[in-house]
Amino acid sequence: MTTRHPDALHSIELPDFGASRRAFLKASGGLVLGFSLFGPAAAMTTRRDELPLDTSVAAMSNNNAFPSVDPAKLNAWIAIHPDNTATLFTGKVEQGNGAPNALLQIAAEELDFPYDRFFLVMGSTTETVDQGPSYGSMAVRYAGPQIQHAAAAGRQVLLDMASQQFGVPADKLTAAAGVITVAGAAGKSVTYGELVGGKRLDVTIGASGKTFGMKVAPDAKLKDPSKYTVIGTSVPRKDIPGKVTGQFTFMQDVKVPGMLHGRVVRPYGIQSQLLSVDETGLKDIPGFVQIVRERNFLGVVAQTEWGAIQAAQKLGSKLDRKGPNDGLAKWSDWNGLAATDEVWDAVRKAAGKAQSVAKHGDVDKALKVAAHRFKATYLTPFETHGSIGPECAIADVSKDKAIVWGGTQMPHQAQRDLAELLGLPVDKVEVRWVEAAGQYGRNGLEHVMADAAIMSRAAGRPVRVQWMRWDSHGWDPKEPPLVQELEGGLDAQGNVTAWRHHMWVPTFSDTRLLPSELIGKPVGTVNLGNAAIGYEYTFDNADVSSHNEGRVGVITAWMRAPGQFETTLAMEAFIDELAAAGKQDPLEFRLKYLKEPRAIGVLKAAAKLYGWQPRAAFSAGKQSGRKAKGRGIAWVNRDDSRVATIADVEVDQQTGEIRVVRVVVAHDNGLVISPDGMRNQIEGNIVQSISRTLHEEVSFDHAHVTSRDWASYPILRFHEIPDRIDIVLVNNDPKFRSTGGGEPSTCPTAAVISNAVYDAVGVRLRQRPFRPERVKAAMSKA
Repeated sequence: MTTRHPDALHSIELPDFGASRRAFLKASGGLVLGFSLFGPAAAMTTRRDELPLDTSVAAMSNNNAFPSVDPAKLNAWIAIHPDNTATLFTGKVEQGNGAPNALLQIAAEELDFPYDRFFLVMGSTTETVDQGPSYGSMAVRYAGPQIQHAAAAGRQVLLDMASQQFGVPADKLTAAAGVITVAGAAGKSVTYGELVGGKRLDVTIGASGKTFGMKVAPDAKLKDPSKYTVIGTSVPRKDIPGKVTGQFTFMQDVKVPGMLHGRVVRPYGIQSQLLSVDETGLKDIPGFVQIVRERNFLGVVAQTEWGAIQAAQKLGSKLDRKGPNDGLAKWSDWNGLAATDEVWDAVRKAAGKAQSVAKHGDVDKALKVAAHRFKATYLTPFETHGSIGPECAIADVSKDKAIVWGGTQMPHQAQRDLAELLGLPVDKVEVRWVEAAGQYGRNGLEHVMADAAIMSRAAGRPVRVQWMRWDSHGWDPKEPPLVQELEGGLDAQGNVTAWRHHMWVPTFSDTRLLPSELIGKPVGTVNLGNAAIGYEYTFDNADVSSHNEGRVGVITAWMRAPGQFETTLAMEAFIDELAAAGKQDPLEFRLKYLKEPRAIGVLKAAAKLYGWQPRAAFSAGKQSGRKAKGRGIAWVNRDDSRVATIADVEVDQQTGEIRVVRVVVAHDNGLVISPDGMRNQIEGNIVQSISRTLHEEVSFDHAHVTSRDWASYPILRFHEIPDRIDIVLVNNDPKFRSTGGGEPSTCPTAAVISNAVYDAVGVRLRQRPFRPERVKAAMSKA
């Protein structure tokens, strides 16, 4: 019998090990650094040698806890196998951007081991160190040095072992490509796998601190960057072949023995109360098992997925519901949500305290005496993640233990949250991370894990839960809306004399698990930090502040480039307004008020790659013909990475449709581990942020989200992708430490498109998304 292993990095067929797996390991000497031998497949199996042979919850005795990983041990990070393959263990996870692949390059570099024989295990709580969640462009920035030091320590351990074997000092040995050789002695060499020889290397390398701040192997000697052969090169990603051929195992593909299928029945109104449930006819559905009800949580469990879908629809969980009581489940009426056009007032009126970001000079006085004064309001909407693959998880929960499979970006935090939800000690909960189709950001992946856990606890068997499209669009956490007001002043010579930028935003830490709210036991609230509002220019008089507000009725959680995608639109579009009013070139205008060398560097690098010619925006006036062309520029400092973007757009003056034709990006995030990987991230950022700029907006009535399908929540189509995306990597040098690449290039996109539209047709777009009807309305007003 073979099964598709749920923890596989690639989708492969593996034996159903059971007792034979333990016997095989014992016979082969494969218990090496806490791992096992299966050739290249070793990286795709799990390191659970401390667990009972049957690792289902039902098979574990009440006294057994799931093992934890000690970050001070070398075997927490790296395993060497007898066939001279190796495995890297990281708490970071893959979200489509290749960051763990870059971590693998770092390890291969410091360990002096061939990249193509080095594999990855990610995210599972019994196998990897908690290095913090995989978000915020922080994987390489923070986990990179941890892995680099662990690999360097591992290399020294191997050299010391070889020194004893050959009877020569370690400094007389060289390590390269997984082989240690005695200098000047032909034929005296040993592979890492031969050297380890099946022994368990329980070596202490030292660690202090936690998650992002953890310091690992502080005394390890790192390689001279001038000798790098893997870092800075473009290597093939190990996950791509399986994804291209369809052989990759995503979370949605995982099956475990004996599992049932579940669906959740959501309230009609966001805070409606469940009044009653009529089970009439449910038992007639083939495979129906039971209803799961706990306060306002309502789910159904069936032998088949189709049976669960049918049962949920009978209860009222379907897209075309007309009201709170058109199914077998009856809910109280609730209409406490601000409708789409009322969101802005609701955001402004919520009580909140202002937090000053920058304040110097006297803005009010400067505005009074300015030769020209300008005001603008920018509105950015609720957005949903729009994951193509609906959220999915499997849970196996007993009275004393739980195993949950899921695609969360924060498996160790999810372990703690699920333990609190289920009332279990943390060491009695295991999260087995599996990459999800559509995994990125804080979408519903943690919430569906909690759904599955609640239903498995009630059913007493493993339960797989997959959301429907209306679940995903209607109930995943939303990027909150922002209202921003800006004021500026120019003197008679066109110089900026005053700058004011105030932002209002709903709470940014409203990340409670939805199922926990429904059962009356809210857990999972994590403070994600302030919305990112910046001030980068050197104006004499400036006032920048953020008003952080209360809950707005739906669960909120930041998407890519939290808040700064929105604030960069306001800041960089408004400075463009001032430049145009002063009849100045927008690039030269920005450079006049910047002093920071890296900011200046990316703007100049983008301009050079683009072929920028100085002129004021819209200086030629209205263009003849149906298609008007324009260019825009914007930049950002996001988490110590600098990005400048220039875009060419075409505006259909008859329909209002915007087409982004070309995008140029200058990207400075210091040392780039994999140039192709970084370009891939940048291209993904550009495509997704164009979609958010032109199309994406959540709509509401007073009860719930109404944009619950792809027709009401459109995203960018293939024919809308720019013809060219040109990228230049700036300061790609080992002397510049690696900063973030996952988010920064998202930030300038909306601003650069807004600025390019003004250059094309002379109108300012201040409310996203820039849908054709809004463009036409702006043009008619102009």
